[in-house]
Amino acid sequence: MTRTLRMLLGVIAVVLLSTGGVKGAKLIMKDGTTIEGTVIRNGDSYWVKTADGNTQNIAIDDVQTLVTDDDSSDAATSDAGTSEQSYEFLSSHNRANDAPSALAAVAIWQGFIDKNPDSPDMASAKQELAHWSTLAEQGAEKVNGKWISGDDLKQLIQQAEDLTQEGLQMINQKQTLMAIDKLQQSVRIYPNSYVTNFALGYLKALQKDYDGSIQYYLAATKLKPQAVEAVNNLAVENFEKGRYEQAIDGFQQAAEIQDSEPVARNLYTALSICPEDISDSPKMKPAQEASNILAAKYQISGPQEVFYLMHPPSSLVKSNTGPDAPSDVWSGTGFFISTDGLILTNRHVAKGATDLLVVIGDQQLSARAVAIDDAYDLALIRLTKPRTTPMVSFSPADLPADGADCVVMGFPLMDRLGSEIKITRGIISSASANEGNGADLLTDAKVNPGNSGGPILDKYGNVMAIVCMKSLASATEDSYGIGISAGHIREFLKRNNIDTTLGPTDKVMDTEDIVAQVKTATVCILATK
Repeated sequence: MTRTLRMLLGVIAVVLLSTGGVKGAKLIMKDGTTIEGTVIRNGDSYWVKTADGNTQNIAIDDVQTLVTDDDSSDAATSDAGTSEQSYEFLSSHNRANDAPSALAAVAIWQGFIDKNPDSPDMASAKQELAHWSTLAEQGAEKVNGKWISGDDLKQLIQQAEDLTQEGLQMINQKQTLMAIDKLQQSVRIYPNSYVTNFALGYLKALQKDYDGSIQYYLAATKLKPQAVEAVNNLAVENFEKGRYEQAIDGFQQAAEIQDSEPVARNLYTALSICPEDISDSPKMKPAQEASNILAAKYQISGPQEVFYLMHPPSSLVKSNTGPDAPSDVWSGTGFFISTDGLILTNRHVAKGATDLLVVIGDQQLSARAVAIDDAYDLALIRLTKPRTTPMVSFSPADLPADGADCVVMGFPLMDRLGSEIKITRGIISSASANEGNGADLLTDAKVNPGNSGGPILDKYGNVMAIVCMKSLASATEDSYGIGISAGHIREFLKRNNIDTTLGPTDKVMDTEDIVAQVKTATVCILATK
């Protein structure tokens, strides 16, 4: 659990109620026998996991009664709400226990509470929420199937860290086999280290153990999905295994994260030497276009003899302290566009999320995706539990004028800047950019990871655009904030039959007044899967 997520969990208020949790359930069969364990309804049958770990499906017609641990029972074929809510509770219990992160479990239980306000299991659900919130605040991690936090986790990480450092030193001393042994010991103790998994993937690749290398690179990319060196090297190994489409997709992804000459040459080579029926297929058109652009940039005229394997950045090799950010948890920004809990955000914030949490002040509320756009980087999510919410107004102009003043609001870089909303100012640098995802304007206002989905406001406090990304910076180039204009937003809302009723304001305001007006309508979004 990163400091970012611990800070976010620090603002979550949880009501503690003392009551017993679910220990299991019992099915009383029509023939008089009983089966005990975890029971989840699945259509016309029950899925049952017994204490010995065995699972089975049992037809509802064969069951007389379901008995839960609170001694309440229902006829198996009853349509009463109590029975269905018990199934929902058991399902949530099972999902939370299998969740890859404590925050994902928090989202599951918050969703249950918001969806089932009249559940007889509410007290138990709130106790489960408090339990998982505590684990999340403590930075607990699932290590080899067991949740660990506090001093126990620190000691385990330090033990693995010592082994990893020994292994890295052995690599420098050309003691490859001994290095692999040390690193494998480390990853068995603590499998959540990006550095250790990457180093093992690299060594296995040098030995041409492609299956072993892929195993470790997959673990590394799960821990750090935006690590260009791991994404590139995984693509190299996939190509060596004949998985050409996966490899080309990987090289293209690496180039999108951060292009460089090695990545560009790998993509060009993969497209040049893979079977023609793959390189010429319509699916490869985006990769071909990206390769042509990069080939011109880096003056590439032909394929290379071997693929480039990238080393990890030196800063990563020096230290392995602390867990890496899990790829199953990410954050973004959104803002209310209705008074009944409808939120606009980016597609890449909401897409792929199993559970969504909206943090409003000291409250956490569950939400669900209601529209994810395929053309533009836009999405709509709605609070699960109905409530009255503030909302923004939109600029009447589809595109702002070049040079127009703007204010950007969001929740960027919370591990370094804290969990409070952040404000930046700037001007519209260009209102004609086209990034292929609906993005059509640039601003020189600072944006960073976490700003995605946040509002870009005009001098009246109206939303003129939504943040969708930042351009990459280099030693010679500053970054720009990239946004999707109010015109494209209206197109998206119209396609989804959404009418924003709050009209634009026409009173020029200073930055403090703009922030005061829009702050309560701007929210932090936590997504888990």
